[in-house]
Amino acid sequence: MRRNQSGDSIGPTSLAPAITVRSASGVGISSLVAAISSYLILFVTARSLSPADNANFLVFWSALFAIIGVLGGVQSESTRAVGSAATHGVSPGMDRPASVLGNGLAIGAGLAVALSATSILWAPNLFPKGGMLGLVVILAIAAVAYSGHASIAGAAAGRQDWTTYSRLMGVEAAWRLVAVGVVVIVGASIRSFEIACILSAVVWLLFLLFSGSARTAMAARADVTPKRLARQSGHALLSAASTAVLIVGFPILLRLTTSDAEYATAAPLILAISMTRAPIMIPLQAFQGVFITSFLRQRSKGMLALVRPGAVLAGIGLVGAVLAFFVGPPIMTIFGPTYRMPGSILAGLTIDAILMAFLTLTGTAVLAAGRHRAYSSGWLSATAVSLALLFLPVPIDLRAFLSLLIGPACGIIVHCLALSARAARRESSTADS
Repeated sequence: MRRNQSGDSIGPTSLAPAITVRSASGVGISSLVAAISSYLILFVTARSLSPADNANFLVFWSALFAIIGVLGGVQSESTRAVGSAATHGVSPGMDRPASVLGNGLAIGAGLAVALSATSILWAPNLFPKGGMLGLVVILAIAAVAYSGHASIAGAAAGRQDWTTYSRLMGVEAAWRLVAVGVVVIVGASIRSFEIACILSAVVWLLFLLFSGSARTAMAARADVTPKRLARQSGHALLSAASTAVLIVGFPILLRLTTSDAEYATAAPLILAISMTRAPIMIPLQAFQGVFITSFLRQRSKGMLALVRPGAVLAGIGLVGAVLAFFVGPPIMTIFGPTYRMPGSILAGLTIDAILMAFLTLTGTAVLAAGRHRAYSSGWLSATAVSLALLFLPVPIDLRAFLSLLIGPACGIIVHCLALSARAARRESSTADS
């Protein structure tokens, strides 16, 4: 018999109800706020900075959100651990389950140290020489601060406290937009924009001061010991790092595999990648906590649990690709005459975004099933294949399209094989009994 964190025995009847329409609307509105915020920031920087400076800002933007994306592993594992503790309980005899906030902050501090120690290896290739040290310090601070945000948001999702979860997400994004707006008012500079983008990292601390539910999430415990939570978080971090590289850090890969002359003209392509995936990936990532808690309750269904959300994604992808082909080019010109992009490229990048969404969805199902190694293997495979394809001797737009298409497809296959193998073992066990 499994037990909850209060020591009471639990069974299937104790499963928490699914997310309500009202709560889903709250999460959806928060994801919309986050998406609009990102669009407006990209618009403001594109109009306020020169194309060359904006290309540099987009590299910083990618690096920042790559770090936030890596810490998404903390959020996902916190959601799984707290949700599993609430749904299935903890093993009898466990002295004290792990603190998800303590685990997250330790990971954030370790990430900050790793970034600082290795910066000499990667920062000179990404950032302008004069401001390199300052940008490394900014990113290290962001790593620690956002680890707390990821822990609290993950614990809130695991508790199915969707109000706190959605408010954290929405306020954090809105705070960043306001900070960037202040920079425009007082005088735009690339460094000011970069500092403004990390100020929202302190929002979770304000929530702890004024929100009792946020403090409850802060005290949440996992379903496993601290040592095991750290180990499982390691797998989640590997997967999240791959996620971050492919989703928000992809411009960094392009920068590292492209000549200076070709990359100087790449701002329209980089912006197009962000524009085509944000409408799909921002809401999907916002609902990732919902998917994890849902898949926790549907472990026995295996691949069947993916049918309905997969069909929705496919429909969105088809409509989105058509819209991108016809409506995308005039939308891109809003950012300026130098940001023209053919509809065929925009449609192709939208298809890429759907493949990335499928990879995220299958990975979420594998994580909820407790297959941490398969979870990380799928994302690492996708990243390795995508990176290899960027070395093809073809134009940068074709390299980007193929990389973001074939790499995620390989990761999806790994995840689906893992889910199918788990279902086959379950059926074999049922037949033997």
